[in-house]
Amino acid sequence: MVASEWLMKRSNVDIENHGEIYVRTLVSMYFKAIEETVLGAPFVTPFDIIKNAMTKSLEVLGYTVDSTLVEEATQRFKTLHVELSTPYPGVPELLSKLENYGLKLGVLTNSFEGDTEIILAKWDLLQHFDAIVDCGKVRAFKPMPQPFEGILSILDTAPSETLYVGDEYYADMVGGKRQSLVTIWINHRENSLDDLIVKYGSENTPDYVTKTIAEFADML
Repeated sequence: MVASEWLMKRSNVDIENHGEIYVRTLVSMYFKAIEETVLGAPFVTPFDIIKNAMTKSLEVLGYTVDSTLVEEATQRFKTLHVELSTPYPGVPELLSKLENYGLKLGVLTNSFEGDTEIILAKWDLLQHFDAIVDCGKVRAFKPMPQPFEGILSILDTAPSETLYVGDEYYADMVGGKRQSLVTIWINHRENSLDDLIVKYGSENTPDYVTKTIAEFADML
């Protein structure tokens, strides 16, 4: 939102009338680009996906696109992704608890390459993880198999022995179930599980559903 507002102001967008449409279009185009890759299109980095989505969102609204401004806005987006990221309440305590159980922990992300390590180190959480796989390392996005296969290989664990926790239904739950993982969906956006089961099929239904990370921690 911060990066989008920066770009809209400098592109003379009528934010009051078009701001919400711009953001909605941007998000839609972002997820559409990932789905296209899942369906076989060539891999495009998250940076270029964001940049293309920002460009097309301005074009859809009829505004002139300044490629230099879009490039800077995308870089701001990437920088702010690190600067503004914070752990959900209860996450540090949960990671310590899981590590004390002797479990191997890993992270899968569709976001900017290399940012996860920086964010985790910033919050003194990096030491909890044995593996981190981002889309750039495998040139594929969740729910494609490559990210899941990559991290399972690094952790040297079988799918049946792996618990996968995620909040994006399509990327995380569909991807996890396709790899035969035990899945937990953190439904903090309060989406309709019934609607998503209809959309993606009952075979991708999460094994467990909670509304918060803290609620998941209480299950353990």
